[in-house]
Amino acid sequence: MKFYLHAYIEKNDIFEYTVPELNINIMEAAKRPAENGANGDSENGGKKAKLDPDCGILLFCGTTEWHNALKPGKLKEDSYHSKNNIHEPMLLAALKDVRIRHVGSGRDAAHAVVVDETGQAWSWGNNEFGQLGHGDIKTRRIATPIKGTGPDGHTIVMASMGVRHTLLLTSQGQVLAFGDNSDGQCAQGEMKTKNVAVGKVNEEVETCSVATVKELKVINYSGPPIIKVSCGKEFSMMLDLDGCVWTFGSQESGQLGSGTDGSYNSANSKVKMRYAGMSEPFKVSRVYERDNRTKKTKIMQMMKIRSISAGSHHAAMVDEMGKVFAWGAGSFGRTGLGDTMDTHTPIWMQSLDHPRGKIESVECGHMITVLYGKTAGSTFMAGCVDNIRKEANMTPKQFFDLGDSIIQDLGFWKKGFTAVGEDGKVTISNNGPCYGECGNGERFRTQGVPKKMKELEYAHVMMVGTGANYALYVIRDTEEEDQEELEEYDVLDQTAIEYKE
Repeated sequence: MKFYLHAYIEKNDIFEYTVPELNINIMEAAKRPAENGANGDSENGGKKAKLDPDCGILLFCGTTEWHNALKPGKLKEDSYHSKNNIHEPMLLAALKDVRIRHVGSGRDAAHAVVVDETGQAWSWGNNEFGQLGHGDIKTRRIATPIKGTGPDGHTIVMASMGVRHTLLLTSQGQVLAFGDNSDGQCAQGEMKTKNVAVGKVNEEVETCSVATVKELKVINYSGPPIIKVSCGKEFSMMLDLDGCVWTFGSQESGQLGSGTDGSYNSANSKVKMRYAGMSEPFKVSRVYERDNRTKKTKIMQMMKIRSISAGSHHAAMVDEMGKVFAWGAGSFGRTGLGDTMDTHTPIWMQSLDHPRGKIESVECGHMITVLYGKTAGSTFMAGCVDNIRKEANMTPKQFFDLGDSIIQDLGFWKKGFTAVGEDGKVTISNNGPCYGECGNGERFRTQGVPKKMKELEYAHVMMVGTGANYALYVIRDTEEEDQEELEEYDVLDQTAIEYKE
């Protein structure tokens, strides 16, 4: 057996020696002298050693007018100058002593989900469809633990939010879903044809037999364990252990990659197109190459998939060879396939077929797809950040807006992004309308040109989660300077204005 022991005489010398397999008495961690001579008994010496470096403390900025957050027009009208818009990052009263391991993200979501270090999920925000998972439809301003998660239930390792639904991934590889299920995006029930009175006429409409799911429910799925979940606006995507991709929910733009958009004519005497969703996870099993001139497709060999991401109405995935496939809504070139048509099957992004075009992972936003290359510094972008101000990339072009260090985490808003670098600094850009999510104070509401976020300049940010009009940052709290920095932030306590029934 080989052991490396730190010699106490010279801190940097490491002695290597071999011990016969006998009764080896190694000093227990608790009794080993600490480097500074303290034995972990000092006030923070002992505590420091135990803090998990992957967790941190949560900061929030953005709107807390959750009842309007899904109605952009009403939000702008009623709440643009509301004092409940938080313009600078603040600690949340309910979570200020809770260390957070993961934050959920969803550019369309008006609710927030975070996971603490014990694997307990907390949620708050808009709850009109039960998307908070508390078994009711009461909108909440205060973060509330979700029953059935944490030490006594499912240990949650990942969360993702759609506009009105939420997916949680457990450490066992199960997926829990709750919220709106009218298109099957929570993978419950089955799609049924119903006669619905629309105005004076009856229409045949395909809806799901289970309209909403208000509490944790394991989805109808029996394949290999899931390792990643990602929500689009009204559809869901999962990656399993074998490298296969599953999709379910709305497919109005072909975003399930099933070869169809589910369109059917719902009216008898006129043409009125509606789109049927899918409530059973569909396995994406074919990928295609498309000739750019003739638009003819031919099938390609499908490898194991390494990374997936669902945008609002489009989706993308990267296989183990570094090839990218995209499908769904194509407007503004967000699928990177060189045109703006909707694509109903996964198509290879041919324009990345060059030595630097090997892709490691992908992130999809509202009208944008960001691709991280394997070589340092090669980040590509297809689509556009904001369709009004910037021109759109029909095929992936190099993207330099995300800041100068390697990106560790990326969150999108509808017309902007927030990127966390490995150095813990945050770069933001958001063309608004903003309700404080930029976190730069009330005088600078929007941020057209990407720039470093001043408010978090001295904190070390580890991850970010975004929703329609808010941002959540997890900042490091293990170093002494981090503790000092934490004292700079105010606490947001909204118990007095919590929503009543």
